[in-house]
Amino acid sequence: MKTLVVYFSQTGKTKAVAERIAQLSSADLIEIKTHRSYQMSYRKTVFTSLKEILLKERPKLDMEIPDISAYDRILIGSPIWCGTLPNAVFSFLDKVDLNRKKAAVFTTSGATEPQKIAVKIKKKYPARWCRPFNANHAADEDIISWLK
Repeated sequence: MKTLVVYFSQTGKTKAVAERIAQLSSADLIEIKTHRSYQMSYRKTVFTSLKEILLKERPKLDMEIPDISAYDRILIGSPIWCGTLPNAVFSFLDKVDLNRKKAAVFTTSGATEPQKIAVKIKKKYPARWCRPFNANHAADEDIISWLK
């Protein structure tokens, strides 16, 4: 099964997990990059995220959108901000067609589980959604089990 791991990371935590998942699944790896930097304090990140959520803003991406037609499975990694995925992830999802793809979300949150987020995503982005995964502090065995 040809797999693509797509991730958004502010601090590098999600990036490290995405790299490990890609390595363990022999997947290709792509970072979601935005035109505006999110390298900011925690407080400013919360404020910016809330503003984007309330105004339904989609940050402009600063990356080439990959052709995902060759992939069977798309794994989407992200932190959780204000109880949801950062709008940068939704900017990416708005630009790809996940229809007929297996897809799953993995998150790196110490507090919020990804299940509620996954329910919302399933409604808006048609795909064959698989079980979400909180990859925060996950061991290789946990990742391998989830990948199955």
